[in-house]
Amino acid sequence: MSLQRKKLSSRIVYKNPWIKIHEDTTITPSGNKGIYGYLESRDSCMIVAVNEKQQIFLVYSYRYPSKSYGWELPGGGGDNQDLLTASKRELEEETGIIANNWEVLGSAYVCNGFMTEKMAVYLASDLSFAGKKEDSDETFEDMRFFSREKISKMIQNGDINDCQTLAGLQYYETWLQDKDTN
Repeated sequence: MSLQRKKLSSRIVYKNPWIKIHEDTTITPSGNKGIYGYLESRDSCMIVAVNEKQQIFLVYSYRYPSKSYGWELPGGGGDNQDLLTASKRELEEETGIIANNWEVLGSAYVCNGFMTEKMAVYLASDLSFAGKKEDSDETFEDMRFFSREKISKMIQNGDINDCQTLAGLQYYETWLQDKDTN
């Protein structure tokens, strides 16, 4: 027996250039009708940029919805590009970093009970600094490289409080473990 809800009707209750909020009328397999709201947004990317010392680049940013500051991996929306192209653009625009080597680490839904957005995580290495783009709309309080040990402490004390960043860092740790066992 399927546990999937069936959609009876759907309407968009809000939209702007970045998101749409849907309200669907649904019915469960047991016959219960209800509404299900969800947010549709473009897919996104996170970049684990690693230098020759195996340090990871993070940006420090204020996030309006949560009214909080935190350290994050660079990343952003796909802007209707494939996510590798978007990752290269985001890394250079936000940080001024260009990477010669790229590898996909994984992908996951950001919040699959509430959003359609899927995030891809890329490893960027063999880095050079080209200078931050003046026309970038992102502003950061700080940005720099950190050791994995320091990042672990930052996670424990709440300085890294973004789930997408936490997932990206875990993908990188898993990649390192797989690399070491092969």
